Amino acid sequence: MKTIMLVDDDPHIIKALTEHIHWSSLGLRIAGTASNGLDALELFHCLHPDLVMTDVYLPGMTGLEVTQALRKEHPHLPIIILSGYDEFENARAAMRWGVNHFLLKPAEVEEIESVLRDVLLEQDVRERHERLERTYKQEIGRVLPYLRKHFLHELLTTRYQADELPDERISYVGIRKGSPVRAISLQLNRPGFLTRMKERDWQLLRYGAADIIQETIKGQISHMPDCQVEVVDYSDRLFVLLFFAENEYLEQVQSLVEQMIDQIFTYLKLELSAGIGSVKGHLCEVMDSYLESREALEAAEFQGGSRIYRYQSSEAAESSVTDYSLLLRQWNEAWVDIRPDLAEEVWHHIRSLLNGRSCNGIQDVQVVAVSLFDTLIHSWNRHYPMLTPPLAMSEFLQEIQSKYALQNLISWLDDIIHNWLEQTRKEMGEKKSNKLVEQVKRYVELHYVEEISFEAIAKGLFVHPKYLSQLFKRVSGENFVSYLNGYRIQKAMELLQSGNYMVYEVSEMTGFRNATYFSQVFKMLTGKSPSEVG
Repeated sequence: MKTIMLVDDDPHIIKALTEHIHWSSLGLRIAGTASNGLDALELFHCLHPDLVMTDVYLPGMTGLEVTQALRKEHPHLPIIILSGYDEFENARAAMRWGVNHFLLKPAEVEEIESVLRDVLLEQDVRERHERLERTYKQEIGRVLPYLRKHFLHELLTTRYQADELPDERISYVGIRKGSPVRAISLQLNRPGFLTRMKERDWQLLRYGAADIIQETIKGQISHMPDCQVEVVDYSDRLFVLLFFAENEYLEQVQSLVEQMIDQIFTYLKLELSAGIGSVKGHLCEVMDSYLESREALEAAEFQGGSRIYRYQSSEAAESSVTDYSLLLRQWNEAWVDIRPDLAEEVWHHIRSLLNGRSCNGIQDVQVVAVSLFDTLIHSWNRHYPMLTPPLAMSEFLQEIQSKYALQNLISWLDDIIHNWLEQTRKEMGEKKSNKLVEQVKRYVELHYVEEISFEAIAKGLFVHPKYLSQLFKRVSGENFVSYLNGYRIQKAMELLQSGNYMVYEVSEMTGFRNATYFSQVFKMLTGKSPSEVG
């Protein structure tokens, strides 16, 4: 049970507070009382109460002076000021010392208890936050590496703009700011006899490969000054190396990868293929370097394992990628927001180039095809995580190697893409999507006063909550919580401007069960406090 110290030179007020406030139900106990400022300070240092409630005008030392003295030693101590109606300047002075809770004399019991509950809630929130912060600091050594790996994995799968990656976030996870970056994809080749082995045995080999990769980096990083290397455990067979350095270090990078390939084959008898992307100037472009490394990796796979391929490393690759790089970027952008009409238009352009270029070799088209399909898979998994894609990557890679005739390959790819577009349009169901979102908004209009569960709404509409959440954000441009808070605050504005209700009444009438939280959301969305509007 927390304790409170009461300070007032009027014994009747002390008696009234002592007898009429239900202290035990609030989880409070009166630690002591004082009738002047000097005694209050001395008593505080003896009792160390959790809260202080003080009058402004006190003999010897005013309540504001007591507040100032306590704040210097205890900046987070909750202090409640008892103030008269004509003492607004006193209230303003108290606010400069971080006092946000005032009681105007004479105050009703309900009002006093309401303020005390708010103070206790704020104190509980602050203490919980401090506990979390202490725990976080204790765990920071373990948490930061995980956050860094998660952040880097996100960069490989999500396209960001430069202004969406603040320097603070980059520095926080331990990534060098402003350094050019290069991605290298390393793929383990799991041959037929290994596919039949127990999963535990495969994971043991995979763990060994990861260990060799890390140890090789540690042994060679000293030869690349001012270089940071991060390893992203991307999938069951794929590792991605990210090199952050001002210099290109291409020869050292290739030598490093060659050592990894040799050691993994020597110790584990596993083949490793590598694709090297080009250097990019900003962290937001690392996804492009990664996609380039995957294209180069596919070329390595077509030629067999234990090979290193650089993006644009040969004249054929240069001519092919130079022709298609812009279109492949447009293709990727069309699938970021699921725009099938634009994607179909880009594909028709790519197909016409593939059909019209006599210098296109089967390997060049395979590289383009893998890049196109890689975008399809990533887009599907991002937007429809609960649904199986029309074609799995493993099936695609298996079938593409059986296409030996150029026109047969292009025709096969055309069928895949058109089928994919058809399935995507079916899943999108634009009319249905808009109808679902309108039903969610209608539900908010009818029930915003009540507690609203988004999962319950989704269940009532017979859709998965994750799908409905993504759909709502895509159609409305904001997430559900932001929309709900915005709608409630809009209704609160109307009620406050009518002048017929108190702030706490408006809070309850608009679905906020906590007046303090209501005030925080209100100020965040309007820039004003509820009392300034009423």
